[in-house]
Amino acid sequence: MNFVTRYRQPSLIDAQAGLVLVFMASTELVDDRQTDAIVPTIFSGQIAQPLIFRNLLLGLRQTVESRFYRPDLWRLLDPVITSGHQLLRLECFSSCASVYARADLTENAFADGAFNRNGTTNVDFNSAFLNHLAQLRPGKPAHFEMGEQSIKLQSQRGEAVEHKVKLPERWIKGFLQVQAVHRQAQPLFELDRLTAGQLLTRIPASTKGALFLVPKRHKPEILHRQPAGKGGFIAVADGHRLRLLHSILPDLQTLRVYQTEATGASLWVADTGAAQFTLGLSGAAAHGFSGDGDALRQLSAANIDEVDLALARAAAHSLNHFTIADLAQHQDLALPRATEIVDRLAQQGLLGFDRDRDHYFYRQLPFLVDAKSQPGRLQGSQELLAKQAVEIEHRERRDGELVANGWVRGESGYYQVALRVDAHGYLREGRCTCPWIERHELRRGPCKHLLALRFAAEQAP
Repeated sequence: MNFVTRYRQPSLIDAQAGLVLVFMASTELVDDRQTDAIVPTIFSGQIAQPLIFRNLLLGLRQTVESRFYRPDLWRLLDPVITSGHQLLRLECFSSCASVYARADLTENAFADGAFNRNGTTNVDFNSAFLNHLAQLRPGKPAHFEMGEQSIKLQSQRGEAVEHKVKLPERWIKGFLQVQAVHRQAQPLFELDRLTAGQLLTRIPASTKGALFLVPKRHKPEILHRQPAGKGGFIAVADGHRLRLLHSILPDLQTLRVYQTEATGASLWVADTGAAQFTLGLSGAAAHGFSGDGDALRQLSAANIDEVDLALARAAAHSLNHFTIADLAQHQDLALPRATEIVDRLAQQGLLGFDRDRDHYFYRQLPFLVDAKSQPGRLQGSQELLAKQAVEIEHRERRDGELVANGWVRGESGYYQVALRVDAHGYLREGRCTCPWIERHELRRGPCKHLLALRFAAEQAP
């Protein structure tokens, strides 16, 4: 009998600041007659509930084919699929990037699912794959397989194989922002099957302005004017985007709703038991996640040692599914320091955030985010600092918060700027006399002048 070495995870080499850090993967010996069955796939499993599997993936298809702003432009259909922590996650954006959708398939969605290792790929669902998907029926065997370079769906109609494609740059930017928006979302309502169904089926096909959804049990209301009093409703701009949840209604058990106060974004988690379908709406259809700047609210001037960052990146790869407290304990870091490191990893595109489970998850994307994918406002703030264009008038710490104001010399004159950063490093308040903030306030993140003032204030002695 011959034995070969099998690697549970790939090794990691990280070159930073003139250092080359090597993290070796753990290994085990296996019978070479078994390697063909073990090595090729990331995941393989018999689909236990074909209708739920079909409806969730068709929901992704409808999301990507939708464009709620400038409907004359291009469309894409390239879900990103990640395997880890006994979950398959399929993520995508609408073509206007104002809607984020994710299907989470648990191990209960498969009769004999084999999560062989963690990994990520992104494929294009073409017509052949979608035709196979549409034909899935209860009691008819179907098998799903995910590899490094492709996915495969087998049914009685044969098999459909989709191969890896290049990830659109706009989606890369969207992934950076959507995790920042969703981790600030707070729970609003949990609706039962009947209430959620009545509410969603009454959503109009098109809207102008905001809808106010009042989820009264067995008698939900949809209003076009804000109801009196505080709370008891959900405000959604361009609420017709919620019609993308219709494909999930036959399988829905519970609908959980979250909202981010700062941006007006909302998060809708349709739970079917064996799987969840998450729909994230940006603050408005005209404002796609890819152009928002909420991730910039958490970007501090903290100097993180590149060796510490590389070690944390390897730890995130190993943990795969974790909270900030988990990473802090794993790396023996203080919680504020672990928060700064997680923010930096998220800004590199390596981490997504699952608000419903309140965990980060690691995506093994084949890149780190480069300068082209960073928001232009970040680059603009660095240029202002280099020109010494920031003048701080007042700066102080209050119970861990940073409060500062001053002037920033811009291209068209001086701008008066003031901000408040909370003890967790999140920009809670910001004012600037520039056109960007006068138009959007902080709904689309801070301007370059606010960023420059923050960085200067944090670095000041």
